[in-house]
Amino acid sequence: MFDYGFVDFDDILFKTYVFKEDIFGCFARCGVSRADYALTYNQAVFGPVQGYFDYTFEKHANLLRDLGYQIPDSTIDELNNLLENNYNNSQAEDFLLNCKKFTKKLILLSAGEPKLQNKKINASGLAKYFDEVVIIDGGKGPKIESIIDGAPKIYYVNDNLKENIEIKKYLPRIILAALKHQIQWDNEDYRKYNLPFFNSLEEIKNYVEKLA
Repeated sequence: MFDYGFVDFDDILFKTYVFKEDIFGCFARCGVSRADYALTYNQAVFGPVQGYFDYTFEKHANLLRDLGYQIPDSTIDELNNLLENNYNNSQAEDFLLNCKKFTKKLILLSAGEPKLQNKKINASGLAKYFDEVVIIDGGKGPKIESIIDGAPKIYYVNDNLKENIEIKKYLPRIILAALKHQIQWDNEDYRKYNLPFFNSLEEIKNYVEKLA
């Protein structure tokens, strides 16, 4: 039995890569090119400190306006309405139900702008499976350490390779299981750092359960 289990939200339980494509679709209707979308998305996501996140639709729209695009307020409404769609990983609910069987306390740990993250999490309907929901702008290693209070058996399910490298350095005893990111990293990137990675939540569940 694990003392604590931490699960990331974006690109683990929530198909953020699909959500991002739909965000692009809204801006593309205003004439935004994919190159300018990608450039401004990255500018909007990252705060002044590397590894910290601060994305909002309004911030992204303003960056595009600075490039000369006409982005009406109605586009912001369209973006907010995207959350009426279902972006959940199809395995998310079964995965969380199974994790609860071998985890004393299951925590959703997500990095991002709190208002938007809360909207996404609430829209997903998945918060009910967690003992606690924690939203931060970055610095997951120190946050995990502050929560576990020295507990020996902990795991974290996360896709972000850079975060996983830093978390493992910060907490060597943590068991990390990465759901392979659909776009950002390939198999060799994960293998290079000897961090386990998987293609599905079902595979992760089987791996972590054996270590409980």
